[in-house]
Amino acid sequence: MKQSMDDKIKNRNSWFKILLISLFCMVLMFKVATAKFTFHFSDLLSFILAVFAIAISVLYYSKVNEVIQLLGGNTGSLFTRNKKNDRTSVTDASEPAKNEAELQMDLEEHKDQLKRVKKVQNEIIDRLMANQDLLEEDRRDYIGYLLQKEKEAAIIQLDMDKVLTQLSRQDEPSDDEGLADGKEINSVNDVAAVLGKDVILSATFDELNQKVKAVQPKMSSSASEALLDAGLVDQHFNITRKGLKEFRSTAKKMKKRA
Repeated sequence: MKQSMDDKIKNRNSWFKILLISLFCMVLMFKVATAKFTFHFSDLLSFILAVFAIAISVLYYSKVNEVIQLLGGNTGSLFTRNKKNDRTSVTDASEPAKNEAELQMDLEEHKDQLKRVKKVQNEIIDRLMANQDLLEEDRRDYIGYLLQKEKEAAIIQLDMDKVLTQLSRQDEPSDDEGLADGKEINSVNDVAAVLGKDVILSATFDELNQKVKAVQPKMSSSASEALLDAGLVDQHFNITRKGLKEFRSTAKKMKKRA
């Protein structure tokens, strides 16, 4: 089949470009081959390290792309929410008491956050179930990220319980002498000081659990997260056996100092 004039011109231009590039490469290679230079081992080492750094960068880039594809574009919203939670934790101490409407808005926001986190968890689980032939390293990465989302869900659940407690107690008069001073609770020692060492030592497990829940609205977000991370309370802010031992140990130390 005969070629048209346009095809002939295109082919001729293509061969001309190839010839021009070939001549340039030959001249460049001739210059490199005839140039005088001194080879040092440090130059080779630098070249190897540079190639290794590029390979590591490409590997991490591919891993990040896999995670982004796995989450289906939810990464940005999660990072934004985490930054918002950090700002909220810093400003909690200086914020005035919220009314019922504001608390309801906070509760709905926490519910939406929890739904999004649960959605991400389900997507990760589905991905793990659908890809049984994943490499062990990739599987560990996904499981680690799943555990991270589980912790985030527990923290959001703590915030929800805190808001629910504030809503339930908003119209009730406060009869706790320890809370009358309005000070924020930031540590286990503060909790023990508010409840009273004698009350902690004499209370049963259930009684102490209720009293700790009663002072939860006075706790800062950082204190609540610290108790959760230390295993002193669970995600519903019920004290654990470890928490019972820690509170009683703190109360005994306070009694000795007194």
